[in-house]
Parts: sequence; structure tokens; C-alpha cells
Amino acid sequence: MFDTHCHFYLDSDRPGQETTIQDALDNSVTGFLVPGIDYATSVKAITLSRHYPGVVFAAVGIHPNYSHEAGTEDLDALIRQSPQEVRAIGEIGLDFYRTFSPREKQFEILETMLELAKTHQLPICLHNRDADTELINALSPWYSANDQKDHASGIFHAFDGSAAIAEWGIANNFFFGIGGLITYKKSDGLRDKVREIGLERLVLETDSPYMTPVPHRGEKNTPSNLKIIVKVMAECLNASEERVIQTTDRNAKRLLGLKEKNA
Repeated sequence: MFDTHCHFYLDSDRPGQETTIQDALDNSVTGFLVPGIDYATSVKAITLSRHYPGVVFAAVGIHPNYSHEAGTEDLDALIRQSPQEVRAIGEIGLDFYRTFSPREKQFEILETMLELAKTHQLPICLHNRDADTELINALSPWYSANDQKDHASGIFHAFDGSAAIAEWGIANNFFFGIGGLITYKKSDGLRDKVREIGLERLVLETDSPYMTPVPHRGEKNTPSNLKIIVKVMAECLNASEERVIQTTDRNAKRLLGLKEKNA
């Protein structure tokens, strides 16, 4: 199982991070993508990747909720210094559910991050809350100008079942990150959309330590909980758990270029 979205650096100490990673490895999780939410956490994601080569991979970016804090830090230089560790740009996007950052600043930082992805030919990891139309409008010109259309474009992280996002994402070569939300009682719409999208466009994620699946809601989430998500996905798709694992693993590796670079 490959967890395409987990925030190990939010464990405040190294032993806590190591325990979480080892527990996940002991529970059949074989790879992790750790996205930054600002410059400092992007550096931490790269550091973790160097401690766990071939297992932990980094994404660097500015989360929309932190876009108002973005300064002159040079993410471009960070990527150039860490080509083996950095496999995506993220976590980036738009968040209109909260008001931590002004909308105009979110758009500005998103545009900068998309240009960074284009420059380095990296996939993107997208955060989206209450901004379907605005995010699609921001992504469309970037995708049209992107020369990497034959490659996977990125992940809609924490996909919630949006019909508009699903339609646009499928048309433009995106994957959809499926995590704890699929286990919630209220998520019938998401489960219906997952069946409609099909397994070939899905990847696993936990968003740990957030988005803990049932029956552990209220507890800290960890990548070890991927097995719960796999079970629900298998039931939803009328597929074996083995097929869900194999297909999502292949999808994640294709997205991050791991088969080619780590063969």
C-alpha cells in the first residue's frame, strides 16, 4: 500500500515520526508521499525522504491556508538541490472554507506553484475546499500550456465526491486521493462517485494525522489505517482488497515516476 498524503513532520519529535513510520511499514505500507505546507515543512519532508530513501518521498509547496505567510523562500532552489527526493509540488490549491489567507493571495501563490510544477515537470498535489469552480478555472490554462500532458498531472487530495472536479480531473489526467472520508456514514455521494470513476484513477491516502477513518474517528490518524480504507474501497468497487492495493500502488508509482527512476 502506498500512502500518497501524510504529514509525518507534524509529530514534534524524531522518535514519534520513526515510530509512526515503522508501525506503518509493519502494517504493509510500502511507500509514502509527504507534502509540505510551507517552506519549513517542505524542508522537513525532504529530510525525512533522505532518512528513508526509496520509501518516503517529498512534495514541496505552500498550502493555501499559509499563502499569506509566504515570503521570499526559494522553493525552486530546494527542488534543484533534491531531485531524487522531491517527486511532486504540493500541498497547493485553494481553500474558501476558511479565511486564513485572502483569496487574492491564494490565487497568487497557486499560480506561482503551478509555474514551479511546469518548470520542473512535476505532478501537483491539490487541496480544495469550497472552491471547485475557481480551482478548475485556475488549473485549465496551466494544463493547456503544460507540455507534460502524456504524464499524470497530479492528485485531487482528499477527494470529496465533487462531480465538477471528477469530470475535469478525468479529462485532464488526474488521480483522486481516497482517504478516511470514504468510511464515513454521510459519504454515500463519494462512494457513488468512486464507483463511477473506477479504480484506474484512484490512489490511497490518509492525510495523517487528520481525517481518521471509522471506527477510529477522534483518534490520531496514521498510515497504518490504510488497510481500513482499502477494505471499504474494495466493498464499494466490488473488487478484492488485493486488486485495490495493486492498482492504487501502480497508480501512485506512475504518478511519482518511481517505476522509471527506481527500477
